[in-house]
Amino acid sequence: MVNIGTHVSSSKSLDLVFDRGKEIGAKSIQFFLRSPRSWNWIERKDKEKEIFLEKRKSSGINPVVVHASYLFNLASSDDELFSKSINSIIEELKLCEELKVDYYVIHAGKTKGKSKEFGIKRVISGLEKIFEKVDIKDTTFLIETLAGQSGGVGSTLEEINQLLEPFKSIKIGVCLDTCHIFASGYPIHTEEGFAFFKEILNKIVGLEKVKVIHCNDSKAPFNSHKDRHEHIGKGFIGLKGFEMFINDEFFKKVPFILETPKEGNMDIINMKTLYSLVRP
Repeated sequence: MVNIGTHVSSSKSLDLVFDRGKEIGAKSIQFFLRSPRSWNWIERKDKEKEIFLEKRKSSGINPVVVHASYLFNLASSDDELFSKSINSIIEELKLCEELKVDYYVIHAGKTKGKSKEFGIKRVISGLEKIFEKVDIKDTTFLIETLAGQSGGVGSTLEEINQLLEPFKSIKIGVCLDTCHIFASGYPIHTEEGFAFFKEILNKIVGLEKVKVIHCNDSKAPFNSHKDRHEHIGKGFIGLKGFEMFINDEFFKKVPFILETPKEGNMDIINMKTLYSLVRP
């Protein structure tokens, strides 16, 4: 059975992510450990962690995914921001291990004026420092594909592969974002384009490295390099693109997690739309 979930709020107490996920019928969930727009870090009490782990077992929700804060930037040439990002990722990753979170998803970052080569080397350097401090056992570290915005590292499969290559002995992989790969120039909305994307993904990165798919339509047209999420079937990817993903022999085994706009009961509607595309 296809696994479809969504991003949920972790406000007030982390364990509430399971209640919020179950309330809307999500099979998998993603959430933030801190505000995605703040550096502020809250040390979680043992009781909160204990309740989280209890609900983790009883909820039936699986996998459990954490998304890193949007402020982190491992590609930055600003040494203060670079160091702050590393330390904050270490904080989050250590808590993920404690909570037995399955996947930790991160945007590698933006170079802001420097070359892509600089950015890739900078991210690899940052990851080396992180993995020196955190021995990841339960959580797999995932680098997300980006939309191709100026300076963004990880908007092509070649860049993703360069980031993964030095860490073959680490639990590391890829999170595909449908909106991002479409915006960055991979024509997943057509049968020929989808087949081409899957072929080169396997050749360059390896299908086995894909662990999570962020399932978002795109408000911006193909190859726009704009990161603007839209409800399923309401954007430029269209239902056909998602139908191909959700029925593909490989991709249908990967959890699909919505990051569509939080409007009313649209999470439920978007999940129903995706399930309606599953062929018997």
